[in-house]
Amino acid sequence: MKNISAMQAKNTKKLNYLLVMPRLVQNVGDGYSFPLGIAYISASLKKAGYNVFTINLNHLNGNVPDLIKNEIKQKQIDVVATGGLSFQYNTVKCVVEAAKGFDNKIITIVGGGIISGDPEPAMEALEYVDYGVIGEGEVSIVELCRVLEQGGEPDGVDGIIFKKNDCYIVTKPRREVEDIDSIPWPDYKGFEIDKYLKTNPPGISGLNRKNIIFMLTSRSCPYNCTFCFHTIGKKYRQRSLDVFFNELDYMVSQYKIDYICLVDELFSSNIHRVKEFCERIKSYKIRWWAQFRVGNDITPELLNNLKDSGCDVMTFGLESADNRILKSMGKHITVEQIENTLKLVHNSGISFEGAFIFGDIEETNETANNTLNWWRAHPEYKINLNLITVYPGSILYKYACKVKIIDDRAKFLKDGCPQINVSKMTDDELSELVKKIMEIPFMLAKTLSSMQIRDVDYETGRLGVSGDCVICMHKSNWENIKLFATNFLSCNNCRQRYNIPLSSELRVNIEDNLLKLIEKYGKVAIWGINYHTSDLFRNSVVLKNENIYPIDISETKRKMNLYGKSIYSPTVLDNKEILAVVVSIPVYFTQIASQIEINHKKVVAVIDICRLIDPEYRP
Repeated sequence: MKNISAMQAKNTKKLNYLLVMPRLVQNVGDGYSFPLGIAYISASLKKAGYNVFTINLNHLNGNVPDLIKNEIKQKQIDVVATGGLSFQYNTVKCVVEAAKGFDNKIITIVGGGIISGDPEPAMEALEYVDYGVIGEGEVSIVELCRVLEQGGEPDGVDGIIFKKNDCYIVTKPRREVEDIDSIPWPDYKGFEIDKYLKTNPPGISGLNRKNIIFMLTSRSCPYNCTFCFHTIGKKYRQRSLDVFFNELDYMVSQYKIDYICLVDELFSSNIHRVKEFCERIKSYKIRWWAQFRVGNDITPELLNNLKDSGCDVMTFGLESADNRILKSMGKHITVEQIENTLKLVHNSGISFEGAFIFGDIEETNETANNTLNWWRAHPEYKINLNLITVYPGSILYKYACKVKIIDDRAKFLKDGCPQINVSKMTDDELSELVKKIMEIPFMLAKTLSSMQIRDVDYETGRLGVSGDCVICMHKSNWENIKLFATNFLSCNNCRQRYNIPLSSELRVNIEDNLLKLIEKYGKVAIWGINYHTSDLFRNSVVLKNENIYPIDISETKRKMNLYGKSIYSPTVLDNKEILAVVVSIPVYFTQIASQIEINHKKVVAVIDICRLIDPEYRP
């Protein structure tokens, strides 16, 4: 890549900037979690007077490189900026590669967690990036663009990384914005929030609704758990509620808003503030979702306030049911506090979500089994079970790099941040644990009474479900459910959770279509092993066919025995000359498809598993 200096970028005219929201969906119309970061960046640049154009690839059909190139040509773009999280590497790279492919003189900028987590390996992996923005980007991007337009040296811009003379230069860290009320509201309009509100974001606490807006009341988190990385600074700061509600008033006046997801890392740091928030939001008659912390602040009085205000879902970072692991993680909570909090919330009637994540540095068979035994003893809470993912920037990541579990940081990013073993468990022990946490949610799950599946859309893999809750007997209906994507359904009355059902008819259709794929391509890979996939393999003879190759980027999962099948790394696609890949985790379809396109060019067919429910499917 050609080095770009500020002097090379010097212009006598104002530059045209294109801010690109990467494609996160498989099909236009699919839901996704709206990334606020780039919307804040757009608003800051526009306020500073820069000539900014925006494009949201999630709302546009067509090939991403072609869309980018057409936009550059039509708008005479000089600078393309985008961003994302570490696991979105391929979709972010696709944007900057397209820009440089159109014209190598285009200046490219990337921000977000993908850069902030570990800047130099990210720049190396992304390859086509001229400037990376580290941490909170609103001030840094404005100063960088001033240098690009007026000349000067980028070395004087805090909070960026760039390449100079074949070396990466990381400038002085950017201080967090103390007064976050001073930051302009996100540029929702620029990224077509009106179209977004018509979609149903997947995987958010069992929600099945549209007209959901994402908002922030604070930035960062006052805690420093070992598995977390705070992408927008280490210092916890809160917006004034006056400013927040001014923004909400504007959004309500402009759009139909039925639901708010408060995506603060921690919403409940100040309980007096939470109570004031409850009092002020009550009159809007809008349901809302937020992240809380277990502990003594969660009282019956607070829960009454939350329920009266429209709080629909409380989500908690639980992580473990063993106090030794909670201490090792830096959680500053205890199992006793978890038990007390969840009991209070459960009795209040407010729905809640939480997860246990296995694989901490101090995790052993004993501590893992303590958590599993606690989980089995409390099926009423339906807590999710997951394996720790070591994300760049976290304490666990730095440890894994130090002891050489991760020895090529750029490759780790390119591979999608695969799950690795940093625990005290052997690989075999951890793999056996992973198999358990994928199996037991289905084995112990409650089933809806009088369940019916209807309105199946074979094109998108969406369907309707109805049934009677076995707890409160309420009959619930759910529309437009995406198979293999949504974690669970919640009873509309008591919020009891149920796994998404897969009827015997749809299972047969999937098996028949897999046989069609084998007949056409000889060998078929199934990419993505989670509890949905495990359930399919457990109940299928066809999936045990010798020509079916399960794939996962997780080294730990690859040591599992999947009902008699080995799990392979993606390299098996080339080694075995596999031409067809079925992506079994639809919410990651775009990322996986991009990874296949870049790294496994002999693959000719990448298929969403949801397409295989269609009895008329033709490969």
